[in-house]
This record gives sequence, structure tokens and C-alpha cells, in this order.
Amino acid sequence: MNPEYYIPSKRVFKPSQDYDFLRKKGLKYIEKLGSAFWTDYNAHDPGITILEALSFMITELGYRTDFDIKDLLTNKNGEILNQSFFTAREIMTNAPVTELDYRKLLIDIEGVANAWCIANQKDTKDGYNIPHKAEKNIYINILEDKLSFTSKDRNNTKLEELSVRGLNKIKIELEEENLHIPEMVKGFLIGKRWVQVKIKPEFSSWKDAKSSLLAKMDEVYKIKNKKVEIKNNTLIITVERTTKPSDTLQLIVEPSDKNEINEAKVYFSKEKPIASVIKALKEKKEELEKIYRKIQQKLNENRNLTEDFLCVETIDTVEISFCVDVELAPETDAVEAMAQIQIAIEKILNPPVLFYTLSQLVEQGYNSTEIFLGPKLQHGFLKNEELKKAQLPNCIHASDIIAALMEIKGVVSVENLLMTAYNSLGQPITGSTNQKWCLQLSGEEKPIFSAGKSKILLFQKNIPFLLSENSQMLVEEKVQQYKAQMRSYKLSSVQKDLPIPKGEYFQLNEYYSIQEEFPVTYALGKNKLSEKVPEKRKAQAKQLKAYLHFYDQLLADFFNQLYNAKNIFDLKPIHKTYFPNYLDKNPKTGEDFYAKEIYGNNFENVLLRGDNPNVDVSLEETKSVFYDRRNRVLDHLMARFGESFSDYVFMMYRVSQDAGGLGELSFQPQDLINDKEAFVKDYAEISYKRGLGIDYLYAEEGNKKFSFYHFWNTEHRGGYEKRVARLLGINNIGLRDIVTETEVQTQWTLPVKINNEDVICKIIQPSKDLEEKWKWTQQNLLNPSVYFIHKRGTKFYIYLGEDSKKTATIDKTFKSYEEASEFLYQLIQLLNEAYENFYCLEHILLRPFPYFKDDAEDLLSVCLQDDCKDEANNDPYSFKVTIVLPGYLSRFRNITFRRYAEQIFRQEAPAHVLLKICWVNSKDMQDFQIAYKNWLEKYRHFRLGFCNKDLTKTDIDKFYKNHKNLLENLKKLNTIYPEGNLYDCQLSETTNPIILGNTSLGTL
Repeated sequence: MNPEYYIPSKRVFKPSQDYDFLRKKGLKYIEKLGSAFWTDYNAHDPGITILEALSFMITELGYRTDFDIKDLLTNKNGEILNQSFFTAREIMTNAPVTELDYRKLLIDIEGVANAWCIANQKDTKDGYNIPHKAEKNIYINILEDKLSFTSKDRNNTKLEELSVRGLNKIKIELEEENLHIPEMVKGFLIGKRWVQVKIKPEFSSWKDAKSSLLAKMDEVYKIKNKKVEIKNNTLIITVERTTKPSDTLQLIVEPSDKNEINEAKVYFSKEKPIASVIKALKEKKEELEKIYRKIQQKLNENRNLTEDFLCVETIDTVEISFCVDVELAPETDAVEAMAQIQIAIEKILNPPVLFYTLSQLVEQGYNSTEIFLGPKLQHGFLKNEELKKAQLPNCIHASDIIAALMEIKGVVSVENLLMTAYNSLGQPITGSTNQKWCLQLSGEEKPIFSAGKSKILLFQKNIPFLLSENSQMLVEEKVQQYKAQMRSYKLSSVQKDLPIPKGEYFQLNEYYSIQEEFPVTYALGKNKLSEKVPEKRKAQAKQLKAYLHFYDQLLADFFNQLYNAKNIFDLKPIHKTYFPNYLDKNPKTGEDFYAKEIYGNNFENVLLRGDNPNVDVSLEETKSVFYDRRNRVLDHLMARFGESFSDYVFMMYRVSQDAGGLGELSFQPQDLINDKEAFVKDYAEISYKRGLGIDYLYAEEGNKKFSFYHFWNTEHRGGYEKRVARLLGINNIGLRDIVTETEVQTQWTLPVKINNEDVICKIIQPSKDLEEKWKWTQQNLLNPSVYFIHKRGTKFYIYLGEDSKKTATIDKTFKSYEEASEFLYQLIQLLNEAYENFYCLEHILLRPFPYFKDDAEDLLSVCLQDDCKDEANNDPYSFKVTIVLPGYLSRFRNITFRRYAEQIFRQEAPAHVLLKICWVNSKDMQDFQIAYKNWLEKYRHFRLGFCNKDLTKTDIDKFYKNHKNLLENLKKLNTIYPEGNLYDCQLSETTNPIILGNTSLGTL
């Protein structure tokens, strides 16, 4: 239907655009406020003329204000570059959470046809699915109140096995069939005879140590043909390395036609064809390894907090045969019907999962919320309903097969359906033979339709018939065609996101004075008075200009405010929220604006920057007004996502007002604005990854192996950690040293800069008790009570010490006490901000592995006695996290802040996760930091080697040592509390009170 375009005969204006409405409204106000002195409301009256000019100008403001939001936000280049607005792909997607999410992520990888994330075993206990078995068995020893590697306690009683939860099993179906099997098919020409053979190396798995020889024997000069012999109609080829004859490799060659065994022996009697086979096998292995590296990378980048993955496996298949009688209508094409029957069965066993373009889903009626649900994909979009149908089945129902066959055109009836499952040896599985109604499966294998083992008998008019050999070949061709159509092809160069709207740019701040609208007789705007008129008349005109300038300035500010809406809603730092317009030039004539005749010389400075630049933002806005308005805009931007900093603000206010307070810190409004801006700016990422743990692999997938990044001194953290840090106002959340100095030194550079200069701390008299002084300084560096300012000569110095005993000093001199005091204030504040950080350790990553020594000290501690026995205490690995924070920092010592921080840590963690939060001293933090850093670097190498089965004894010993050291330091962690005092009548209880469970007892 073509739209109709027309101009309505009666246009309805909004009040701000309706001149008549504004004029009448103005007259009512005049009548109400000035009726005692103003009696002439006719058009010739100057007051009415002013009213009409203002009403007309307001309609222009109303018109511009009514522009589409995209036009208001568009810059001069026609682009919307606002950082607070996100596209659908950025803000609606989320990192994988469910099994379907992980399947989408994996199917999107090149080389992967399908994938399954299996969270637990199909067997149940007490109504719950049993978790997957961990890599090493652990037992619950209640008698000895500990976990154990042995299955019996000291009384020889059998122990209950601990089931570690949160371990997911990943099974992959590769796009290239048999890529995971070390074998290949090769054809070659001998004389005029084409020979086809299947070649297998002596090993049956790519993870076999022998497979590493492929890269060492893939060229003619690297090998020597040792022996070629025929055994049991197969050809056995034995080759050795030229440089190391003890390295040998056997290839088993089976011709498709047993009579061609001699031709195969002649062909492989030389090194060149053998080298080409070895090279092809090597490339096949490398292709498989490349896919698995990408899978491992994706899984670790998207690992949920407190969850982990067992080693990735290729899906096992189980062949299914069908015996069935199918009655066809007389006119039915038997070849087409047979092909459709096989495809219908294939769709039931393995429903297709297809990629769709964005436009396809929109045309099918999906909304943006449904389209962008789940992780970001690179090759199009996947439907949840198709993924659900393509789960690994526990059983195959005959009713589903019959219903699918009956939908085929030409099929009249389906009778005598029997189903049988076959194992990897091609033998029927016990209990799964000739099943009529339901064929039970394991739920972890992919069923494959076996046409060769099936017997599908076609009937027409109740007379059975068999397809000829030619017809069977046509059926096979049609089936292959249909399978190709069902295959999930990955889409490239597709639109992945809804486009950002394109607006039209308007110079919305362009303002023409209302004085241009007055009649000539008023001598305003472009209308000039003659030089011959009396001075009084000139003065009257100038006086009217000055009066009207109030309205000009007000309206010009409104237009400029509208123009700067794009800046108000942006996240780029701004120093004002009101944008007054200095009327400098008349945009119509290019001449100086008339009001310069009445401006003072410093009016521009007063208008735009305020009388006092240190206090006011502009004539219209003080600092306090700016903080209030900027915070309200940022609150609005956060509220769009259901986020709020209200609790944070209230907490910080309470902290600053506490009797103990922050002491050396104060609550800065600009810091709150910076925190909010950083939070909204990063919201797309911290929202997408809010439930993710750290990527302990942290690697880039290369052509042949991983390229590892360094962990330390990077921004590499888990999504959960980044989100919590933003909510707590911790700006420097990088993975770095919290205790920065670990070696005794006479002087060192502090991790802050003041006025762009390094700050150096020096030990006083380092020749005496250096180690003791250094340790004391490190432990008290953030304690403001140990700092004092001392004058020596004409200079002032900052020292650290107790009872006026100088232990260390800041290597800088000051001209006055005030200068030193201001420097010290900045130093303490910056030091606390620089050191504020935390470590997040997931217990599931600390589980033992088979290579570990059976030492009970390698297991986390538990509480199994009657007073604390429950499931949470029995299992220290499942869904547990330890948060380690430096409890000696200024904010981190404050009990109000600690309570708020612990609340944030817990509310942002998934509901099933149990947190242990430790506020530790500097010594424990330093020991844990060193152990965690060493363990983290070694952990990824150990895990990769474990799954690749190529760990050496040296690898195992190094990692085991770091693992044991981390556990030892983890068990030593204890929360420190701020010191409190008992009080008497001279010491107020509000100064430094004792709080049960939150204070250590100090001195009276």
C-alpha cells in the first residue's frame, strides 16, 4: 500500500510551537500582573510588540527542540559518537551462561560442525544429576576431619567420594569427518591402474607420543625406508629417521581392492611417496590442533566464575539401523520417497542447526531482544529452538520417526518399525536390539543413521519391491544433495549489528536577535538611527537594547544548551553543564553584536568562566551546581540499565563522617563523577562479562601453537572482578603487585607521581638495622599517624616514625609547613588509590590432578565434625572463591567500607557462589602475592600439557611446587581488624570504639 502525503487543513501545534497560544498566554500574565498600570493591549503598544517578538522566537526554540533525538546528537560529520549509547550487539548480548550459550560459542568456531556442553552426568542421586568425575578422586574422611586421597580411613571404613561440581564436559563434532582419527585415504596411478588405499599409522590417537615423529619425518631427506612387507592382505611400512635411526614409524596400508596389494607395495617402495603420506598426516594433525586451540581459547575467555572445563573430547557416534515397512501411493516416485525417508530419519536423529543473517531473523518476526540473546557470534545468528532440538538424545522414540515419515508426500502407512544400536565394532549393543517403541542411548553419543545396516522395505498396493542398483545410486546422490542443504554453513561478511541511526546535523545554537523582528521605528537590530536625532532618542534606543538583551541572552542560552545536549549526555569529561552563549557576532551580518555597546569589558569572562575561576564554573553555574547536575545526568544514564551508585555515595559519605573516618582521605565530588563516567563507559563490557572468571590461559591462538601473554602488570582480570572494582571505585584494577617492594632497599620510588614528579622514600641511617627499618616502613607506609613534618633550617621535611623517632623520609624539601602538609595529603591519597586492589582465587582451579603426590597437605581444609558438618563445609572446591584484599589501606581499614565492599562482592557473584573475604596485613599479602603470581603463570602450561598428555616430569614438579606453596599461603590468610579502645569517662566511646567481631583490642 502506497503512503498518502498531504498537508492537513487544520494543523495541531505543540504549545511551544503555537504562536497564538504563546501570545494569548503572555497577555494573560500581563493582565494578571500589570493590569493596574497597563491598559492598552493593542498591537501598536510597544509592550505587545515585544511580547509578539518573544512568542515568535519561542516557537523557533520549540521547533528545534522537537527534532528527532538522532538529529540533536549528530555532529558536523553526520555521526553519533556518544560514548554512553550502545548498539544492540554491544548491550543486549551476554557472555555464555547456559549450555545453549556455550554451544553457540563453539559452533561459531571454524572447523566445528556441532558442539555440546554437558554440565553433569545423566545418572541421578537423590533426585539430582551427578557431577562429572574430577581428574583425581578425593574422599571425605569424617573420622580424621579432613579430605583424603585414600578411599578408607584408619578404621578401614570405606569413605564417601567427594563430587566436585562446576566441571563441564565439552564434546565436539568436527566439520571434516575423521579429522580426529589418525588415518587417511590416498589414491595413485600404477601404470594404467588407479589404486586407492587407506593408510593408518601405528598409533591410534593423535595424543600418542609417536605422533610427534610426523613433524620430524615429513621430508624425503629426513627418512630412510627400512622395510616394506605384506601381512594378512595389508602392507606394513617401517621407516626410520635419517639423523636418529632409533626413531621408527610404521604405516599400515590397506587397499580398497585386496588384489592390488602388490601394486601398493611397488608404489611405497621409495621414500618420496612415504614422505608425502607422513606430511599429509602431519598437516591433518596440525589442522585438528588448530581447531582445538581455538576451542580452548574461546572456552577460557568465557569461563564462568567457579566453573571449569574437563579436557575437550571429540563426540563418539553410535550407528542406528531401522527395519521398517513403508506403503507408498501408486503414483509416488520410489527413488525420491526413499531419499526423503532417509533424510527424515537423519533429521530426527540429528536436527540441523543453521546460521541465519540478521535480515532473515527480522523478516521471520524476531525482535532485537531475541536476536541478540546470548554471546556475540562472528558467522551469523543461531536459533535457540534449533539448538534445543539438536541435543544429544537419551532415547529415540519410534513415534517421532513414524510421524516424520508420514509427513513425506506419497507415504501412506508405516509399519513394523524396529530400531537397533551398534557399538564401535559394528556389533549390536546388548539391550538395544530390535526395539519397537524406544531405543535407549547414553546421552553422550551422537546417533548416526546407518543406511547399510537398515532395511527399509517399500510397498505399493501391498506388494513389496526392491530398488534396482541404479535406483539405489540415485538415492545416494539425492541423499548427499539434501545433506549438503542441511549442513550448517558459516556465513562470512554478514551484518552483525543493527546500524547506528544517521541523523541530520543542524547548527542548533545559531541565534538571530529578537531585535531584528522589530519595526524600523524602534531603531533596533539592523535599523540604525540617524546621526541627526537628539541624544535623548539615541539614549532611549540604547536603553531599549539593554532591556531586550536580557531576553536575547536567555533565548541564546537555551539554543546553545540544546546544541550542547550531545555533550551533556556524552562521557567525555566536561567542566560545565550550563552552556551560556556569548553573543559576539551577528550570524546574519557578520558584524559585532549590538550588545557590545552595553557589555562591560570583562563580560565574556564573567559570563563563561565566572568571577572566580577557582570557585565558579560560569555566571550561571557554581561548582556545587555543576556536581549536582552532572551527577544527575550520570544517574539517569546508569538508570537505563537498572544500575545505581546511591548506596556507594551514601557509604562514602558515612565513611567520611565516621568518628574514625578516612582520616587522611576525604570524599571528593569529582572522584564520584569520574567513577560514574568510567562505569558507564565500560558498561557494555562489564555487563557482558559480569559473571566470568579470569582467563587463566590468556593466550593468542597461532598457526602451530599458543602465543602466551604475560599476566602481571596487565589489565587482564575476570569480568566479575572488573565489575566489582568499578562498583567500589577501584580504578586501577590491573593484575599487578599490591605490595610493590619485596626486597630490602635503602631507598625506592613510590608508585605515584605528584606534579608529574617521582616520589622517593629513603631510610634514615641505613647502616643500622636496615632490614628492620625497611620492614617497618613498608608496613606503615599508608598509616597517616606515623608521618610528621619537621623543620630544619629554613626547609621543611616529611618523616616517618614513632615517638618522633625518624625511620624514613620523603626525599623532597618544602618552603613552608603548609606546602609540606598539602604534599603529604596528596601523597597519602594517591598511595591509597595506587595500592587499592584485590586478588580473586577460585577454588575449583586448586583441585588436585593425577600427577600430584598423595599428600593430604595438597588438599584444602574442611570442617567435618558435628558442629559444622554440612555440604558447604564438606566440599571446599565447588563454587567457592577467596577474595584477598590489603586490609591496611585507609578505605579498606574502615568497617563501614568493608561492610559495603563485602555486600558488593556477594551480590555481584552468582547466587550459588560462596565467598571467603580476607582483609590481610602487608606480610600475608606479600607472601600470597608471590605465590599467586608464580602459580598463575605455571597453571596454564600444566593444564594444556595435562590435556595434550605431553607433560614432562620437570613440568609436573615445577607446577606441583608452586601449587603447594599457594595452598600453604592461602591457609595462612586471616582478616585483620582496626584497633579499638576500651573507654572511660575521659575517652569517648565514639572516638575508637570496640565493635564485636570487627575490632581488635587495643590499649586503654
